[in-house]
Amino acid sequence: MSSAIYSTPEFRATEFKFQLLLGLLFPAFLVATAAQRLLSRPRLYGEAPGAQTPSVVVEARENMLIVISYALIARAMLQSFARENRAERLS
Repeated sequence: MSSAIYSTPEFRATEFKFQLLLGLLFPAFLVATAAQRLLSRPRLYGEAPGAQTPSVVVEARENMLIVISYALIARAMLQSFARENRAERLS
């Protein structure tokens, strides 16, 4: 007989890994978004401003969450198509 027990420490470890991932990715996306805005600003000089753009922090957070969701989808797809080893047949 087997039973599954989901312990709290495993959940905490998973949440800690996710928070660590967010903490590492967010500054990178923030710098990338700020650099993109700074480099695109000279090209827009003299043109009428379009729709109000969101803040750099909001845009970096959205981009980071999109990347994380694509990574999770890719991992799930790879796990669903993974080959399982067959049990050996004894002759």
